[in-house]
Amino acid sequence: MAVHDDRGPSLAEAASWIARFSGRHVVVKLGGELLEPAVIGRIAPQIAAMHRVGLKPVVVHGGGAQVDRACRDRNVAIDKVGGRRITSPEVLELLVDVVAGDLNERLVDGLKAAGVPAHGFAAGVSRSIRCTQRPASAGSDGVVRDWGRVGDVEDVDVRALEEERAAVAVAADPATSQPLGQRWIIPVLPSLGFDDAGWLNVNADAVARAVAVRLDAAKLVLMTGVRGIIHSAGDAGPISRLSRAQARQLIDDGVVAGGMRAKVEEALGALDAGVPRVHILSGRDPMSLLRELFTDDGCGTLLLP
Repeated sequence: MAVHDDRGPSLAEAASWIARFSGRHVVVKLGGELLEPAVIGRIAPQIAAMHRVGLKPVVVHGGGAQVDRACRDRNVAIDKVGGRRITSPEVLELLVDVVAGDLNERLVDGLKAAGVPAHGFAAGVSRSIRCTQRPASAGSDGVVRDWGRVGDVEDVDVRALEEERAAVAVAADPATSQPLGQRWIIPVLPSLGFDDAGWLNVNADAVARAVAVRLDAAKLVLMTGVRGIIHSAGDAGPISRLSRAQARQLIDDGVVAGGMRAKVEEALGALDAGVPRVHILSGRDPMSLLRELFTDDGCGTLLLP
């Protein structure tokens, strides 16, 4: 079968996995590199399929590349240390406009177009992410800096997520006999949290980890532009499975470095806090999400305790 004709796993193979995880939360984090319309058009139907077979998806997304582009367009300085964005009031305004506005709406609209209920920043979902402002601290270069409006997740208010979900589910869905309030409406969370002073810029992987832990999710899925954890550049594909100890060894050996190291650190934090499975995979390949979740072999890297 040609790649562009890939329709995903067969029902016979997927059935046991569906039965195992039906009714459970699955947190799916999308990197900003996946938020172009064509890629959303491939990912949203897969998330919709998860919803239709009884899983409860929660979507978290970033948007770093798009914020960089907006900063350049509007002559706002881009200041990062070790990949961390120093967030001035001007940068925070752009983050809210681009990530919580344009990108979040694009994802919510994509899910609705795929036939499933979703709601995002405009419905207040980000108020469930309680944060503390990061204090001045040393970056990777050892220099102490004021990070501005950067937040670290303190708690996830699950009740607030549920209350906000119920608030927009006031009508009956004509496609089902159940009221919408009794069905799962997919929250779509941008990489923002808040404290008493307002919005904070938060790492999207950290938001996804915290949400997965707080919801007792069956899985945390980190979707990126690469196919998973690669041992060396010449490998045909990603490492299929890793234990916590094996992943830590790859970090110590320098095999996992840079942006992937930060991602794996968040994955290990999720495992340590009780999330039983973390997946890292590409969001660019057709049906990669369904193949990873509902087949024996998968297509990315699965991290296990």
